[in-house]
Formats: sequence, structure tokens, C-alpha cells
Amino acid sequence: SYWVCAFAVNQHCSICAENAQHTRDPVTGKTHPLCDCGCPKHLNHSPPLRSDGKSVLCEMNKFDDVMAYLSATDGDFAQVS
Repeated sequence: SYWVCAFAVNQHCSICAENAQHTRDPVTGKTHPLCDCGCPKHLNHSPPLRSDGKSVLCEMNKFDDVMAYLSATDGDFAQVS
């Protein structure tokens, strides 16, 4: 059997107010616009931090933790490559 990794994180709320690399739309050439939605930003090093220095509230730094947990708790867990 197969499964698709479809963990959902709200990347918009993490990156919408900045374009640190000044990336551009490949078609129009215009700099990607910034959003002023006001979502709180929780980046990888935003406090509070875990003992390994990663943010507790960041949604985008948990993939490895989830994979390690599944591997440790499910004997049939495997990666399809």
C-alpha cells in the first residue's frame, strides 16, 4: 500500500509579510507583493524554543519529528523512493 505525505501547514502565515530574497514573478518580472494580513509569524527560531533551538510554535519545522515518531511507533512504516 502507499500513502501520500500531505501534512498541512499554514506557510502563508509564516512568510507572507516578507520577501527577503526579493523574488520576482517569472512571467511579469514584478517583485512578489507582501501581505498585510496580520497573522502572527512563527519562524524556526521564534520563541519559545525547544531544547534543540527550534521554535515550538513554528509549523514548518516539524516534518522530521513526525517522520521519526511514525518510524519509531509503527513497525510497518516505510519510505517509498
